Amino acid sequence: MKQSSPSILRLLAIYYLAQGFLLTAVGVAGLILVDQNQLLIIRQWLSVIRLDPDNRVIHWLLTKFLPVTNQMLETFSVGSFVYGGLAFVQGGGLFFSKPWASYLTVIVVGSFIPWEVYSLQDEVTPLKLLTLGINVVIVGYLLMSVWRGRGSRRTIGQEEMATSGKPHVHWKPPS
Repeated sequence: MKQSSPSILRLLAIYYLAQGFLLTAVGVAGLILVDQNQLLIIRQWLSVIRLDPDNRVIHWLLTKFLPVTNQMLETFSVGSFVYGGLAFVQGGGLFFSKPWASYLTVIVVGSFIPWEVYSLQDEVTPLKLLTLGINVVIVGYLLMSVWRGRGSRRTIGQEEMATSGKPHVHWKPPS
């Protein structure tokens, strides 16, 4: 049987490793903002990356998400670190083609699908549909990959037992 493409697994691995780095950076940023004037620091960060804090969209985002309490920042940071660590584990396992990584990714990504479907009840947006579609494709691909991998791991003896009911021993005496 055909095995899954290592290049697709590598792409998924790179995606999850990048996600782990980003989530870790978000967690660090959240901890930096604890006990600080969050609005002032965010305005400084925006100016460093050359974004106008008075931009209409950025202003809307800042007023929507600020002010936050220190407890909210700490909780958000811990969640980012935990999910970032999980993404690192997934990415590393997929990169090295470990079978458990496919199972883990199916469980983690598959657990979000019901929430994504539920969120579509409130409002259907292209981003929500895209996210749901990508996650369904990832879970489907990995399930097919695991299924194919299980079928290809049968040994010759197992195949013979499955077809004839008794094993055949192929032994040649040394010459």
